[in-house]
Amino acid sequence: MNRLPVSLAEAESRAADYVKLLRELVEIESPTGDVDANLRVARVLEGEIVDAGGRVERFPAPGFGVHLIGRFPGTSHDGLDSMLLLGHMDTVHNVGTLGRLPFSIRGGRIYGPGSYDMKGGLATSLLALRLLTEKGSGPASDLSFLITCDEERGSPDSRALIESEAKLHRAAVVVEPSVPGGAAKCRRKGVAAYELSVRGNPAHAGIEPERGASAVHELAQQITTVCGLARAGAGTTINVGVVAGGTRENVVAEFAHCTIDVRFWTRAEAERVDAALHAVRPFDERCTLSLAGGINRWALEETPESARLFHAARSIADELGFEIGAGESGGASDANIAAAVGCPTLDGLGPDGDGAHTLDEYILLDDVPRRIALMAALFHRL
Repeated sequence: MNRLPVSLAEAESRAADYVKLLRELVEIESPTGDVDANLRVARVLEGEIVDAGGRVERFPAPGFGVHLIGRFPGTSHDGLDSMLLLGHMDTVHNVGTLGRLPFSIRGGRIYGPGSYDMKGGLATSLLALRLLTEKGSGPASDLSFLITCDEERGSPDSRALIESEAKLHRAAVVVEPSVPGGAAKCRRKGVAAYELSVRGNPAHAGIEPERGASAVHELAQQITTVCGLARAGAGTTINVGVVAGGTRENVVAEFAHCTIDVRFWTRAEAERVDAALHAVRPFDERCTLSLAGGINRWALEETPESARLFHAARSIADELGFEIGAGESGGASDANIAAAVGCPTLDGLGPDGDGAHTLDEYILLDDVPRRIALMAALFHRL
């Protein structure tokens, strides 16, 4: 077995460097869509990429900021194809959240907005790459570190970039946070989002209700049908999250609409629900229906190739004296996008913690050195 390129003791000795970098990233609050804030974070990340031995490529993202790719040359000369490392710099927290959740270390936890999702994973990866460079080593194969700035909005600008990069690399590792407890994310549900709109015929509800065709009544029946498409056994869930319609209680509603969130583990389930939604017909033929939206991210399904990535990570963790389980998540990430174009993908290798998207967000300080050493070994061996 190859010797670990960065020992746990070496990683532990750099804990102060990690905390300094993470503090700098967290204290630049970078909600998705805040261009100036994300550009400030990007400047810090650019400097870290260069310090770690990488070359920076910038991809402007109008309305969001800039996506970065750090290109790191491989040290092996055996013709290994390149690896893709994925992360994002944007967070869900609005500017000002630091006033309620300041960066702090308390009870073995590092708190701060975006610490867990996912600036902590960016920092562990960058420090791992820096340590490899300082030791005169580096990733075995060429490595591209793609850091986007629009993930928390569904990656509308970066999707094409992620897809094109994933097609050029033999595998992808995503440093989104681990499942609370430390497990990797070997599977992720896909997500689809729709808006179902109904147009009926307005009428006076008291004088001539028979002349009306209520869009609200029609939508109520459609919602029952839509929710019936869920399959608990397959893990397919459907949530009608927003419902609106009508103008006054004494007017038969002319318009109504609802939003629909669909989560699924497999492509087959996504296609089943999508086809069924597109096939809906009005109960009242005087009403017309229209459906907008579709599948945003296909599911991250485990494959033999992605399973090999997980087993490699678990084997390294064993050498380091800790355990990585095989976990899953009902939420989607950019891992779903990479996997959908055929790139074997493993997600959830960021630090352990909890509280994503909340005012109790944190990572576990003791897990940080393990993750740094783990990532360094993955880069060195894969």
